Amino acid sequence: MVDRARQERGPSHFNRAEPSASDRLPHDRGPDGADSSTRVVYGVGPVRELLARGAVHRLFIDRSRASKAGQDPVVELAKQAQAARIPVEFCPREELDQLAGEDARHQGVLAQTAGLHYRALDELLPASGHALLVALDGVEDPRNLGAILRSAYLLGAHGVIIPEHRAAEVTPVTTKASAGASELLPIAKVGNLVRALEELKAAGVWTVAVHDSPTSRPIATIDAAMPVCLVLGAEGHGVRPLVAKSCDFHAVIPMARSEIGSFNVSVAAALALYDIASRRGR
Repeated sequence: MVDRARQERGPSHFNRAEPSASDRLPHDRGPDGADSSTRVVYGVGPVRELLARGAVHRLFIDRSRASKAGQDPVVELAKQAQAARIPVEFCPREELDQLAGEDARHQGVLAQTAGLHYRALDELLPASGHALLVALDGVEDPRNLGAILRSAYLLGAHGVIIPEHRAAEVTPVTTKASAGASELLPIAKVGNLVRALEELKAAGVWTVAVHDSPTSRPIATIDAAMPVCLVLGAEGHGVRPLVAKSCDFHAVIPMARSEIGSFNVSVAAALALYDIASRRGR
């Protein structure tokens, strides 16, 4: 006789715990599953980073992936979790869709992990060498935030600063867009961005508003050897006047054409970071 319970759980080398995945997650989650104590992260890249750090509490896998032949990256993640004695649950895809949120591209894998630990501003300053930081002013799209985090991590930035209000924070959407960089790069959340920039200046960091103004200069003329915090604003609005006024320099990224406007903020961040990092020899 076929063991129906085992058949529904998937391969015998995985153990599906009961009850359902929805009962294993906190029910007081905020938008996109965010929670102060636990949160959901999805996507192969972000979950792989969490597993590598031993930060996964429980793994949820699309049940249909259990029978996949060959090197399925989702099944490989499940095997890694099982080897580390992390509970693994195989769930119907519809249940994963519900847990991840509307339009989430979870790739068939979700992880329950601890809430994100935002850093204090001074924790972003390196113990040695010149700081390279990014501060965001009113960037509200979580995917843009994720893309900026990804570029900042890959190009050697020491951290990213986001405002506490009227700005995107790190959600599962952000983590997915960052390819897991949100789990590796220090992020500070500040109540007042202007005050935070003043604190950085007092610590010897030069602040550069990346936006067009009468005093803007090409970003290639900014001294890359000095400690720098690049300040970028939301699309359509740019850096707010009060924030821009507090910055030491204004810089622009030269464009060959301007009929369709300027760069997307995540692209502008990547280009500005690359300019500074490349001239530092990274």
